[in-house]
Amino acid sequence: MKGWVMRARENEGLFFTVLLFSIAIFLFCLAQGAVSAVYPSYLKSFVLKAHLVGLLAALVYIIQLPVSGPVGALSDTTGRKKLLIVSLSAFAGVEVLYFINHHLIALILLQLLVGLLMVTVFVSSEAFIRDISPPEKRGEIRSFFGTWVTAGYLIGPVIGGWIGNTYSIRIPFLLSAAFMLLSLLLLSGLRDDRSHGNKASMRDRVSLLGPVRRFFSLGEEICYLSLSAIVLYFWYATKWIYAPLYLLHLGYDLSIVGIWLGASLLPLIILQIPAGILGDRIGKDRVIMGGIIISSIFIAPLGFISSLNGLILAILIISSGSAMIEPLINARITDIIPKESYGEYSGVFEGTKILGCILGPVVTGFIVELAGFRYAFVPSAILFFLLIMGRGRIRA
Repeated sequence: MKGWVMRARENEGLFFTVLLFSIAIFLFCLAQGAVSAVYPSYLKSFVLKAHLVGLLAALVYIIQLPVSGPVGALSDTTGRKKLLIVSLSAFAGVEVLYFINHHLIALILLQLLVGLLMVTVFVSSEAFIRDISPPEKRGEIRSFFGTWVTAGYLIGPVIGGWIGNTYSIRIPFLLSAAFMLLSLLLLSGLRDDRSHGNKASMRDRVSLLGPVRRFFSLGEEICYLSLSAIVLYFWYATKWIYAPLYLLHLGYDLSIVGIWLGASLLPLIILQIPAGILGDRIGKDRVIMGGIIISSIFIAPLGFISSLNGLILAILIISSGSAMIEPLINARITDIIPKESYGEYSGVFEGTKILGCILGPVVTGFIVELAGFRYAFVPSAILFFLLIMGRGRIRA
């Protein structure tokens, strides 16, 4: 009886920690989501060509690529909470600078700075969730956390789109700063007293290639999961940058853009936790592959749909596939990597997502310039199909 009570208390403490941390990151994602509905239009106010909008957006991710591994390794030694508090404090200030800025050179510098802060938040967050997740509940806990993340990106665009359409496309940046300060307050009450155990030298920790070599030496499955992350985030970046521009091209206003982006996240709210539980029971790789198949089938026709009902139905189906992929590739990575290097390897895996975010806007931007918005989503569909073709190289 005593043992059962102790386990119950441990589970209660775990749930409280996961919930508090998830709400804190929800507020960060709410901040990012509020900006996302107006972000393409904000960038377009500085440049005119579609491919230049893509290049500006890609700057955020280009700076992240070489530093994601070292940032993760740093979190193994200094602690996740410290890095989160520093990065969120700076992020709030940067959002205010976006609000007041009218110069392209300053925008480029802000994009690079946001990239550094964003990778610190996401790498440290993923590592913290890996720290506290017991093996038998990794899919469930990562899905619970992911649901809160998605909720932020669901609600944020609706708020930001309405504000941008009613008042100014700059006001959401101030709202974003306020949400980040609230996130900071919650995180300040969170304990992070775990010893992460990374004994690597300082020189090794700041190495750009050392973490990457160690990560990919863990085996073929790591490579496939990393490719899956690249493709998934290629699609995400395309969706968040060029889908809003496509909707504006069709004549819809920013409020509709916000609603559509919000609708794109509904399946991730509803399905992530069931997908995580199912993955823990029948195998994560099976659920991941189901999501890849759905994505490969339904993304390609998106650019040939013009009715709002059709566009919403299509994105609901596509996002159902994303809900099966997103939490479980992260949980599966946690199954494979050693605990003492959660931060370092979280950083490298985050780098694969970043690479997808770089390639998505750049490749799609050139496709739009050459062939028009109808074909903006075809590259994403082709990459998902290639993942299916390569599935035979990996076993559950």
